[in-house]
Amino acid sequence: MESKEEQLIQGCKKNKRKARNQLYKLYANKFLGICLRYTRNKSQAEDVLHDSFIKIFTKIDQYSGKGSFEGWMKRIVSNTAIQYLRDNTKDRSVFEDKEIDNTAIVEDIEDNIPLIDSKELMRIIQSLPDGYKIIFNMYVFEEMSHREIANNLGISEGTSKSQLHRAKRYLRTEIDQYILKTNNK
Repeated sequence: MESKEEQLIQGCKKNKRKARNQLYKLYANKFLGICLRYTRNKSQAEDVLHDSFIKIFTKIDQYSGKGSFEGWMKRIVSNTAIQYLRDNTKDRSVFEDKEIDNTAIVEDIEDNIPLIDSKELMRIIQSLPDGYKIIFNMYVFEEMSHREIANNLGISEGTSKSQLHRAKRYLRTEIDQYILKTNNK
């Protein structure tokens, strides 16, 4: 007997509108969260989500049935978001390799994560400058290595590392400011 997910996949492969609608309803909110991590606002995230589902429905015949279907779809959503940023980041200097200030000691941002609510954390991540945000998301959420990021974006591994370092420093500052502000209320 086929599982509910297998039935949805088969329905989507047969271009059945009901199956597509059910799949969309089942995963849209979860995938919107991925899109929001990469974009500046909800409108852009919704555009990326829409494009992602078009790709999912177009490429569903390529899903082999091996591995997680949700994982397969997440990869499409992430790649679509990364492509969106590549296409919309006209200023390639956001990826320039700049010297890191080695005197700055940056603690891991995880220390204060429990002290901040998820919506505020998402807002802070969305406020990252584009170069920082792209690399931070690819490294932290997509679990890509610096080599994979460099190959994907056409930059050096050193640039990926320095951008991640700067992203963490930016996040540390923003999180500390938020916590200080909320503790002084």
